[in-house]
Amino acid sequence: MSQQTCACPKCECKVTDQSIEAGGKLYCCQACADGHADGSKDCGHDCQCG
Repeated sequence: MSQQTCACPKCECKVTDQSIEAGGKLYCCQACADGHADGSKDCGHDCQCG
């Protein structure tokens, strides 16, 4: 696996092969995978990526 951080543009959280996959990319959480469609600003890891 070459991707080491979440595919969310502003997120720097690490991902693993157990992370959430959407559109062929890995995300640290469902909020990032959904593109923060719920309006959330934080992925739950205190990085304020939304």
